Amino acid sequence: MVNIIIDGKSFLVDPCQTLLSAAATCGIEIPSLCSIDSFYNGCGLCQVEIAGKGIVKACKTYPTEGMAVVTISNRLTSIRKHQLEMLLSQSSINCSVPPCQAACPANVDIQSYLYFIANNELTKAIEVIKKTLPMPLSIGRVCPAFCEAKCQRKLVDEPLAIRHLKRYAADLDLKALNHYTPTKKTSKGKSIAIVGAGPGGLSCGYYLSNEGYDVTVFEAMPKAGGWLRYGIPEYRLPKDVLDQEIEIMCRNGMQINTNQTLGRDFTLTALSEQYDSVCLAIGASQASEMEYLGSDLAGCYLGVDYLKDQAMDNQYAIGKKVAVIGGGNTAIDCARSALRSGADTSLIYRRTRDEMPAETYEIEEAEKEGVKFYFLTNPVENIADAQGRVCQVKLEKMALGAPDASAVARQRRLANILLKHSIP
Repeated sequence: MVNIIIDGKSFLVDPCQTLLSAAATCGIEIPSLCSIDSFYNGCGLCQVEIAGKGIVKACKTYPTEGMAVVTISNRLTSIRKHQLEMLLSQSSINCSVPPCQAACPANVDIQSYLYFIANNELTKAIEVIKKTLPMPLSIGRVCPAFCEAKCQRKLVDEPLAIRHLKRYAADLDLKALNHYTPTKKTSKGKSIAIVGAGPGGLSCGYYLSNEGYDVTVFEAMPKAGGWLRYGIPEYRLPKDVLDQEIEIMCRNGMQINTNQTLGRDFTLTALSEQYDSVCLAIGASQASEMEYLGSDLAGCYLGVDYLKDQAMDNQYAIGKKVAVIGGGNTAIDCARSALRSGADTSLIYRRTRDEMPAETYEIEEAEKEGVKFYFLTNPVENIADAQGRVCQVKLEKMALGAPDASAVARQRRLANILLKHSIP
């Protein structure tokens, strides 16, 4: 808990809540339409003033110790009045931010780019997409398509194929003689270092270089791309496509230095001395372990580590039979990759098919390819052979119950992949 001051009064609040939620908990109402799908954090009414920071959106700000917040003032009233007038000027308030766009983590203007695609104005479509999503070639192949789940067309028949239409526009732009590249603004004369060339670091560098900054990205791995390269199998995202997308992103001057590890090849102190600003985009590269008896045996790998090995050295020996534990997209990727390597592959999930967090089409494709599914089943022990390598997995049957806090936390863990050799 942290202490903050709201309108001159001190409150003890949860730092994990947004300022909007924290204020409501304290009995202070900040005007907001942020919880409504049509606006979803875009209404602009919840703006407050924080000492030392200025005007911010309460729905996107988190409390910190000693923060001083003003929720009511003449300036804020004027801002909210103007914002409300802007909202009311829309031809349809309910459609000012369509549900599909509200569901998109990148807040892409979906209606606009679908309009341009329908009118065969693909350059304009890509321009709209890249205002908020700089990697449509890659994301158009692998994103979870939250937008389609909210598409209102499903009330008539079925959702539009929004993700594939984005990919369609990006693919055609790639084939065009002149790819869309935003006009680079006049040089700011400022240099910026970015640590990490995953989607976050690349996006940061893309937008900053377009704004006229000199951008250098430092990446520890042999190639840029982060988990797009090392965590997504080739069959889902061809790496030559990713390479071409990164090359397009660098056209306004972003430089990428690979095989450069923070703490080994350079330090934050050195970067701070050489560059005007430094951005850390190091990502989350450590897998979450699923610990039970024998989970540390040879031949038992974490899911993301296995996928990373598939994209690099193929040093992990998987044998003839593979058991994958988990029900998310990582588990499905592991199972399909192992199957394509020639292994007899089974996927073990502690709940039913309906509770699997993986995308439905991924589950269906894995099933068609030959992955075997065991539901309401969970591992309790890995059994080793004479060489100390996992050769069997002892399982127990499960039954559905009401979810508790621990169950929710476990759902978020990445899948473990257990590799079981067949006994000659």
